[in-house]
This record gives sequence, C-alpha cells and structure tokens, in this order.
Amino acid sequence: MTAHPNLSVPVSRGAAPVGQMDELPRLEAIAIMFLRMWCDGGANRQRMAGDLALALGQDDAATASGLFDDLMRLTLSCARRPLMRHGVPCQCFGGDECAFANMLAAATTGDREEAMLFSAILITGQAAWPAIALAQDLSPFLLRFARATQGQGADLPGQTHTVHSGTRH
Repeated sequence: MTAHPNLSVPVSRGAAPVGQMDELPRLEAIAIMFLRMWCDGGANRQRMAGDLALALGQDDAATASGLFDDLMRLTLSCARRPLMRHGVPCQCFGGDECAFANMLAAATTGDREEAMLFSAILITGQAAWPAIALAQDLSPFLLRFARATQGQGADLPGQTHTVHSGTRH
C-alpha cells in the first residue's frame, strides 16, 4: 500500500470497495470469484476446477480452466500495477475486480471496444487484445457454468470456504 502525498491515509489502488457481490449479475460475480480462487491457488484453484467439471464435464472444464489460467497469467504478467483483490469469502468487491468482471462481460457480448476500455484499467496496451481474445474464447464456458449453477442457490463458487490470505479482507 502507498500513501497519497496529500493524505495520511494509505491508498490501495484497485482494492477500494465499489460494490457488493449480491448486486452483480451472475456472470460478473462468477468472474470475480474465479479470479479470487485462482489467485489464492492451492485448494481454491482445485475447487474452481472441480466446480467447472461438475457443471461442464471434464473435457470442457479442462478447456475452460486452461483459458482462465492463460487469461490470468497474461493479466498478471502485463499488469499496470499489482492487481488488488478481496478474499474469497468477502461480500464486497474492489475496483480491479470490477474491471476484470466487466472486461469478461463485455467480451461475452462481443463488445470488443468496451472490453478494451476495461482491460486498459488493468493491463498494458500490448496485452489488451490478446486478453480480450482469451476472454471471448472463455465466455461460452462461463455462460454455460452460470446457467448450470443458477438453480443451486445463491452461493457462488468458493463462498462457503474460508481462506486466509494476504488480500485486503
């Protein structure tokens, strides 16, 4: 965290809460939960893969996991600054998480210009189009996952698991 020069309060760019998870459309909420689970690694990343397999089948889950892995590696390796996120069970979401979810949602609807605007918040210019292409390739799997899990209650993947990490909260 850095301190703003005119304030004595530390500023954590991208982590400031901008909304609550239950306010989001399901696709965007899933994108944020998967981002959190992927970044936590270990058991949460395995849980994500398992949830995908239950909803999509092994082959499509493997494809979706690979695409998401590629998207996350590109996003993190070409980030403008460290990507900020909240913990898996946290009910609020921050600006970076919001930009990531909106980039995926815009790519899902085929709105590449809108997706480009959201990607520019997170990643450098040379990586933006490849990230959007990955998001578009991933989007049919995320839509199928959202539909397949819609009737299973309000819980999103990972929300029933407490995880201790170095995230904001």
